[in-house]
Amino acid sequence: MEYSNEMIKIVEGALKSDKAKVLSYTNLLVDKLKENKEDKIANSFVKILNNNLNNMSQKSIDEMVKVPLDQEFRLPMADILQADQLTDTKIALNHLAKEQVNKFLEYHKNTNKLVNAGIKVPNTILLYGPPGCGKSKLANYICLKTKLPLVIARIDGLISSYLGRTAKNIRAIFEYAQAVPCILFLDEFDAIAKIRDDNNELGELKRVVNSLLQNIDQLQSGSIIIAATNHEQLLDPAVWRRFSFRIKIEKPDKETTKQLIQYFTNKKFSDKELNLLTTAFSGLTGAEIEEICQKASIDSVIANKNLSLESLFAVFFDLKKILDTLDGYSTKKDINAKKAKYLRSLDEKTFSYANISEILRVSKCCVSSLLKEKMES
Repeated sequence: MEYSNEMIKIVEGALKSDKAKVLSYTNLLVDKLKENKEDKIANSFVKILNNNLNNMSQKSIDEMVKVPLDQEFRLPMADILQADQLTDTKIALNHLAKEQVNKFLEYHKNTNKLVNAGIKVPNTILLYGPPGCGKSKLANYICLKTKLPLVIARIDGLISSYLGRTAKNIRAIFEYAQAVPCILFLDEFDAIAKIRDDNNELGELKRVVNSLLQNIDQLQSGSIIIAATNHEQLLDPAVWRRFSFRIKIEKPDKETTKQLIQYFTNKKFSDKELNLLTTAFSGLTGAEIEEICQKASIDSVIANKNLSLESLFAVFFDLKKILDTLDGYSTKKDINAKKAKYLRSLDEKTFSYANISEILRVSKCCVSSLLKEKMES
């Protein structure tokens, strides 16, 4: 049965008198029916909904599917982003991470087939790795691909100063994800999933992690959990086992760096230019590459010039702070010498005299002279 998962959820909601769940999954079923051109049956469900919602105000309907509030400060525990609100969903992942993401999306696409076969659908992803490598953007990308709303949990809304309330908040946001099909995105996950060995926590940390584990276990197929952390070493060992997909999001490799440069600059570089940029940008995060490309593009527009290697490297040098050791009396020659020596230190073969002269817009003879300069490194 092609819509078995949605039908199961509707029945579950009806038996538990969970109107929010019935409404949410019926609307999801209607959307899928319409996608498959089954308008007649879709309209039948719409009619049933309308007949039963006629006696309810729009405010009451909205309240049913509203994100819960933290009882301490009356703040929403999450922000909601719809797939059609996303504008920048381009991602560039290293090969292994890309393979895992595609496999997860394939599983989700075949949810009903797996449900019909009696197989539990994997619906949990843990993203870990250094900051600035695209974990949040990947959550947006999965939102776009699955067309499920992205519910971004607010850590300041979940964590409470009152004893026991954090665990209650976690339960409330998971109950929302049970009732409303969505992607529950838990960023800075280590804040609520720390190793349970801190004696100073007076048992509160254990309660929070235990509540988290129980709620993850209880969340069945329909919604997706994506957790992200920059500090995977802080996670409780039991947390790892709850995630079907554990994807390390690393700093971009050479091929991924090329893709990011071309995407963020929207410019076609020659193979030689791309090689110079990717060699220099080795070890940078995706966020740092984006920052360089955006700032260089802005500088070029303001100066009424085309984006060039010179402008990209100028921002790159700023980001790496290679001129910080120079004083206010340094000459243009001192500055160029510092830049030339830094480039040579990266890769002498790639950053030949000719290539450095192109980047700094000086002659090869000048580069030779700069590299012979005795100056404070």
